[in-house]
Amino acid sequence: MDHKITKDIHESFPFRSILNLSSLVTYWEENLKGKNVLTGYPAESILKMIEEAPEFREPIEDLKTLDKHKDLLGLLMSAVFPTAMLESELAGALIPFTHEGFYSTPGYQEILPFDRIREDLTFNIPGNDIKSGKIMHACLIILKKYYDVNIDLEVPILVTVPQGKTGLDKVYKVEMNTQFTDVVAKGKLQPLDKKTIRHMLDNLYDTELWLKNIEPDRFEFQGFTIFKLIDVTSEEMLSSIKYYLLRKDAITCEQNFLAIQQRLRSIFNLPEMELGIAYFDANNNIITNYGANEWDSLIMPEHRDGLTCTYFEGSIYERAYETRQPVIVENLEDLEKRTHIENKLQEKGFKNVVIAPLINAGEVVGILELVTPYAGKLNPVNAGRLENILPMFTSAVGRVLGEMRTEVRALIQKECTAIHPTVEWRFLEAGYEILNARRGGMEATLDDISFPEVYPLYGLSDIRNSSVERSKAIQQDLMANLKEVKKVISTILEYKKMPILDEVNFRVDQQLEKISSGLNSGDESEVLRFLKNEVHPTFRHFRQEESLLLPIIEEYENKLDPQLGVIYRKRRDFETSLMTVNECISSYLDRVVQQAQEIFPHYFEKYKTDGVEYNIYLGQSLVKDKKFDEIYLRNFRLWQLITMCEIARRTESLKKELPKKLDITQLILVHGDSLAIRFRKDEKHFDVDGAYNIRYEIVKKRIDKAYIKNSNERLTQPGKLAIVYTGQKEAEEYSKYIIYLQSINYLTDKVEHLELQELQGAHGLKAMRVEINMNGREKEFGNEMLKDVIQTIHVG
Repeated sequence: MDHKITKDIHESFPFRSILNLSSLVTYWEENLKGKNVLTGYPAESILKMIEEAPEFREPIEDLKTLDKHKDLLGLLMSAVFPTAMLESELAGALIPFTHEGFYSTPGYQEILPFDRIREDLTFNIPGNDIKSGKIMHACLIILKKYYDVNIDLEVPILVTVPQGKTGLDKVYKVEMNTQFTDVVAKGKLQPLDKKTIRHMLDNLYDTELWLKNIEPDRFEFQGFTIFKLIDVTSEEMLSSIKYYLLRKDAITCEQNFLAIQQRLRSIFNLPEMELGIAYFDANNNIITNYGANEWDSLIMPEHRDGLTCTYFEGSIYERAYETRQPVIVENLEDLEKRTHIENKLQEKGFKNVVIAPLINAGEVVGILELVTPYAGKLNPVNAGRLENILPMFTSAVGRVLGEMRTEVRALIQKECTAIHPTVEWRFLEAGYEILNARRGGMEATLDDISFPEVYPLYGLSDIRNSSVERSKAIQQDLMANLKEVKKVISTILEYKKMPILDEVNFRVDQQLEKISSGLNSGDESEVLRFLKNEVHPTFRHFRQEESLLLPIIEEYENKLDPQLGVIYRKRRDFETSLMTVNECISSYLDRVVQQAQEIFPHYFEKYKTDGVEYNIYLGQSLVKDKKFDEIYLRNFRLWQLITMCEIARRTESLKKELPKKLDITQLILVHGDSLAIRFRKDEKHFDVDGAYNIRYEIVKKRIDKAYIKNSNERLTQPGKLAIVYTGQKEAEEYSKYIIYLQSINYLTDKVEHLELQELQGAHGLKAMRVEINMNGREKEFGNEMLKDVIQTIHVG
């Protein structure tokens, strides 16, 4: 805690202090023995001068006594204040524990004059206050001399001195030299045992306790104390800046800004210097120092919506960003090439500029600005002080950016749930815009986000006749269950002739007959209600009442699924097989799509139903820092064909491990033109945007049920890959891919060119259907995937 120094503090010091130069005189006499000269004076002359000033051997009550022997005083004090250091050092000699001084360097007198007490000074005396600090120091000297208790309480004392002309603060470390300070006991000493001393040390800042045991009127301090001031402004201001920058609101609080700016001015000794800062997220190129009061860049435009780093192009800011080094301009008028940035700085009256990048983990996260209206004030020499300052600002900016990213991600998560990494940048941009608006007091919500001119790829690996197979499995389980019920009822009837059992048996036969030809809507629920509400309660009754029937009923119950309470064999086989196939397809897609992301970032989503369907979108609007080319589109189209072939092979080899053999079909929908997609926050997923593009979505939803024109044959068939398209251009492109894949044994030579029956909302669809070579070997294409292959195909 800092404390102002007042006259009352000095006058309330309880110990008596008096000036005494005898120890300094003794020092000189001892050093003059055996020597002829010292400091240019003959030894005899000095000794004679000392002999003529007997007052210097006794306590001096009146400082006017010193005026009689000014030359001698100056000579004696030269041992403490070397003549060569008088102009550079800040030092003074004072009566112990008072503000009264009698000798000092000129610089010391300017800061701490002897003729008055400066009440604008601030000390960092630890403990209660300055008075307590002085008392404690005095008592420790007494303990050391008279009670042989040596306590090292070296706490740095700092004094902050306002500079009247500049308004800046200077901070000095106060070094006290007590070599010529002594304490004299008057009368008999009060004894202090170890227990009392221990108690005093345990209550170090309890001055009443200390003064009770060390009575001030029993001691007198004599001699003088040397005070030396060491300029530690830079170190202390840096420490203070670090303290402010560690606060949670480090670079958003206005009071923080003013305090830090003032301390930077003190470090550079430039009262007119101004501080500015711009910080941004390098991942999404957005200036983010909005809503930060005084914490702002000195060259930001008033309206910043959509502002990006291009605003700084060609300027000294861009040079600092690119070189990762501070840029120092001593005079903007001498700068040969100026952009609107430099012109704006000049318009504001700045001539002298330092632009320093804030670098975190190799990335520039912000820019620190220091400017003055005078040329040359900031230069390569004093700008070196930035070396200790920049890491502090970098850390604070990094922390604020992290908090902002967390806030934005939470906002996006609330509005959109999970976002694909490829398009996350666009959602973060929108999140920052919302955050910016809200901090500006405006209401803002996330609008639908669209991506124009993207190319879609759709694929479907479907379980053939999955609905039929599931229905058949349910039917088989229900029939098996009902037959087991008949067995139990027949056994019970052998023991108990009850008409109600005949009636239940009759209804079992009815249910069996009803579902034997297939399940209709509601059949499954009806059978389950019958078993749960009538059959099983009847069995429980006989289980409890007739011990002879217990084995047959337990045998029946053991055949039931413990969770569902019905026979669940065929359905379990089907669901297990379906889940295994889906997992095989899904995990393979996840792996190869991740590899494909390295070729060109794209949006990918998949859905598990009775099979796996997926959408891929790629195009320039989905990415930020990459250039899209049609070579990537062709690459992905060929990659998709290979991927579907691999899925077919893997699921075919999986069949032998499945409890229920399932057939898988492969389908690709080709869309020749680009389209727009829009993220709809109400539904939390992407849809195609625009009436014209809706046709693509309609085709996607219905194509798996398509039939070949003028036939009852489904387009999708096990072991074959169906490619649906509308234009001849796409047919020619995919024909080349098919020829290539035949050459590397992914496909056989069995290719069909088909027209499809019209679907509601989709007309003129055509397809190529090609047989997949299930015995071929997987080809390793490497990281560049199929780029060279595609170029070869299209050149051919």
